[in-house]
Parts: sequence; structure tokens; C-alpha cells
Amino acid sequence: MKNTNATWVDTGFLVALFAQDDPFHDSATEYLQDLAHIKLYSILPVVVEACFFLDTRGKSDLLRWIERGAMTLYEVTVDDLPAIRAILEKYSNLEPDFTDAALVALAGKYEITKILTVDQRDFSVYRLPKGHQFERLWV
Repeated sequence: MKNTNATWVDTGFLVALFAQDDPFHDSATEYLQDLAHIKLYSILPVVVEACFFLDTRGKSDLLRWIERGAMTLYEVTVDDLPAIRAILEKYSNLEPDFTDAALVALAGKYEITKILTVDQRDFSVYRLPKGHQFERLWV
């Protein structure tokens, strides 16, 4: 059953949201205010990747935001690795990183097909297990 009230959050959205100098900061902030009815989900690798791009204040604000329950983190388990590896191999021409492959794999597992991302190129190409395309909600 497709989870129509949920969306994945990718690294670029988090960076835009928590980096004051990001060119998409205002857009991300405004968009988030309009998402009251949507449940946000991500994975720890996305948080780690976002923290790489954020200053200390941005990292702290992001973690506090997650602690308050603004976004739920799904766990990536060893059982998910075959699906992630298959995504990496299928889209090797795009040179996907682990985070993208994990999001695609878990999107199929949890049937969450919407995503907040700045990565228009890759997430326009990636397909879910049933051949469906991600629905990008922002940018």
C-alpha cells in the first residue's frame, strides 16, 4: 500500500533548510511551513551527509529539529544491503552515492514515493521497484 501522506527528505533539502547562506534556504523554509499534513522520513546517512555541508550551528539545529520529532529516521539494516547494491549497480552510469541508493531501496520497501531534494537529475531517472518515478515536491 502506497504511503501517500509521507515524503523522503534528501540531503539537499536539509542543507538548504539549515544553512542560512544556501541559495535555496528561503524556498526550503517556506516550503516546510506548507507541509503540515505531510510526514517527513529520512535515514541516518542523509543526516550524516547533510552535516558534512553544515557549520556547527546548522548541525546542532538539524539534530535538535530531528530530536523534536520533525522527521522520522528509518534504519538501514544489513537486510537492506542487497537492494541498495542492486540500485548502485543498476544506475552505475549515474555514479549514485550510498545515500541515494539507500533512499531508492527504502522507498520501495516502505512505498514512499515522494521526495524533497535538489537532485533533479538523478531522482528524475531513479525508478521504484514497480517502475514508478519519484514525485519531487520541491525545487
